Amino acid sequence: MWTSTRSVAEALDHADALADLRVRYDLPPGLIRLDGDSGGPLRTTPARLRRFVMHRHGTHTGRLRGEAEWRREARLAAIALAPLIGAAPKELTVGESTSINLFKGLLAAARLRPGRPVLAVGRDCFAADRFLAKSAAEFLGGRLHLFNDISELAALPPNEVAVVALSHTDLRTGAVRDAAAITAEIHRRGALALWELSHSAGALHVDLHDWRADFAIGCGHKYLGGGAGAPAYSFVADRHRSAFPVCTTAGVLHPLADGFTGSASTLSVSELRTGLSILAGIDVAELAAKTTSLVDLFLDRLDHYCADTSIEVLRPPGPSGAQVLLRHERAQHLANALFDRDIVVEHPATDLLRLNFAPSWLRYVDVWEAAEQLHAALHDVS
Repeated sequence: MWTSTRSVAEALDHADALADLRVRYDLPPGLIRLDGDSGGPLRTTPARLRRFVMHRHGTHTGRLRGEAEWRREARLAAIALAPLIGAAPKELTVGESTSINLFKGLLAAARLRPGRPVLAVGRDCFAADRFLAKSAAEFLGGRLHLFNDISELAALPPNEVAVVALSHTDLRTGAVRDAAAITAEIHRRGALALWELSHSAGALHVDLHDWRADFAIGCGHKYLGGGAGAPAYSFVADRHRSAFPVCTTAGVLHPLADGFTGSASTLSVSELRTGLSILAGIDVAELAAKTTSLVDLFLDRLDHYCADTSIEVLRPPGPSGAQVLLRHERAQHLANALFDRDIVVEHPATDLLRLNFAPSWLRYVDVWEAAEQLHAALHDVS
């Protein structure tokens, strides 16, 4: 049980081995972001923009250098990302959005499991993901099966599921799934596993090699600190790479076609690479441990401050991750009241708030203050 004094939070910050990372992010003074975004790395965009404009054409050839530049930045981003998710750089592709990468990943997995018409996707994904997953199934002439729990797959006819796509963190509850065990079960059924890491990478322990994952996707703007507009990434296990011929012509490219997907803005990839460089050399276990401590402190403060209010903490049935979900009948008003107090949260449903705890830029004092402001806001909207 945490003590309720602010001085304890300050002492935790003083002892925090990750505290120095915070100054390298673009964080507006006084704003506490519990939406999972940092605003990106500390801005050096003017210098990058100047370099991009001055060197857009080769000195002697006059040819555009943009494609080569973004490919170089994407390779460097992949190198920086690899240790954070337990992958090798050659297995990673930086570019596109998570939804597009899901579409391509589902198609690629289906090619490895011909004769299996079902694409199984976790229901806790975003609407755009569901639309593109349905498009992938229609493109293949198969069908999409949305499910809530991995146990539901047992009800499907055997030998029909090609791939199972699931988020490592359940967005509806905040629970962290046992990816290694689930992947083993998916493989036992003859299907391939595709993991969505947007709500885990950079805050929780992720190890794609240890999980024996086949595919993975994730965004670059959340805990990885790429900022708004950062490209996403995709992973294809090295053991599957030989199954895909290089394709650079028209048609649907597999996630690692020629090592890359569609080209992204050089500046956005560069911002992501800079965000990832902040985490260079940081042990993922340190990030995960701080995430747990931040969440525990917040929940303790919530129990202390908000026991007399009508807010409900939706505690996951299993291990919790980097987010806390709160239910309140006036959630939108509560989110607005918090915003007026410089606390930014997510409002995913009419009666829900989602708070995300990023270990690389949040302080313990921020968490302490957020709980205090939540208490005040609850009394304002009641």
